[in-house]
Amino acid sequence: MVKTLLGLILSITLTNSPVNTINYLIEHSLTRDQQTVIIEGEILGEVLERGDNAWINVNDGTNAIGVYLRLDQTTELKVFGDYFNIGDKIRVVGVFERSCIEHGGEMDIHATSIQIIEPGRPIDHPVSSWKFVISIILMSIALFALYLKRHYFKKAEIKSEVN
Repeated sequence: MVKTLLGLILSITLTNSPVNTINYLIEHSLTRDQQTVIIEGEILGEVLERGDNAWINVNDGTNAIGVYLRLDQTTELKVFGDYFNIGDKIRVVGVFERSCIEHGGEMDIHATSIQIIEPGRPIDHPVSSWKFVISIILMSIALFALYLKRHYFKKAEIKSEVN
């Protein structure tokens, strides 16, 4: 009962707490070390499973940081940021570690909870028409140069060998 009440009070308090940027955490790592923090950002790459736990990378636009969490917390994460997708935007509540002893001295966040704020989506990469035209022109020039090399210069070499 007491744990449930404390968890409820903590979650209400943290819901109203300000979201930290990752750069802020890096710049103020001495004062924020071992503190519960909230970050929001896009998940990148993929889930890196480590037994019953996992790593994800979160980028908030100012920087990126590794987030260590339980494997079961990753089941809702669907879209990871890469060239083809904007990843799910998530809110992470966790303990900021300036130099995590458990993970070789790396700076990370040990997540206590994660929440999807905005689902990820595909990115459209249309090809500009002028780039297409330029590529056709350059390919034509390259093929013409290859034709000249094979036919014209080969005949010139044969004539010089005869003389």
